[in-house]
Amino acid sequence: MVEWHIERKSEVFYKKAKAEGYRARSAYKLLEIQERFHIIKNNNIVVDLGAAPGSWSQVAVKLVGDGGKVFGIDIQPVLGMPANFTYLRIDILKHPEKIISEIKSVDVVLSDLSHDFSGFKAADAGISIALAQNSLMIAKAVLRNNGHMVCKLFQGPGSDEFIKETKACFEKVVVHKPKASQKRSPEVYVVGLKFKKI
Repeated sequence: MVEWHIERKSEVFYKKAKAEGYRARSAYKLLEIQERFHIIKNNNIVVDLGAAPGSWSQVAVKLVGDGGKVFGIDIQPVLGMPANFTYLRIDILKHPEKIISEIKSVDVVLSDLSHDFSGFKAADAGISIALAQNSLMIAKAVLRNNGHMVCKLFQGPGSDEFIKETKACFEKVVVHKPKASQKRSPEVYVVGLKFKKI
């Protein structure tokens, strides 16, 4: 019965995304975070780490408007986006420094990064934390003072330390689980508000 409920919930968000023109149901995770925390504003500059297939970038380009800019970063292409979107093909795990050299002074860093799970918990946890840590490192380098970050995190070994590290960089940090996330998934989103640039 629980399995059926999870599949049903996933199907509802999938159908809603398709009907409303979003590339993936993950768009509703960001929309819920935006509704609660108001992280993206008109004319903002936003970086979307792990942008493909582009659902978070779709949300972001609408929120920043024509006067804003969204940089979508992934090794997979993100095509068919409006003029206020720029795609950069960069491997975030291997070459985070390229992002830092390409982009300066942004208002928001988004990271919905994930990887293909191997089934080996220790290895999967290690990669997940590495992705989150690289996202935070990039955010620390490119965010303006009082900027915001949203970062996907899979709870497990190293996640408490990551949250502690994030709290040292932002005035407020909230760990949020959107309704579009599966209840049994260890996936949460770390929302860092008002970056304290040193």
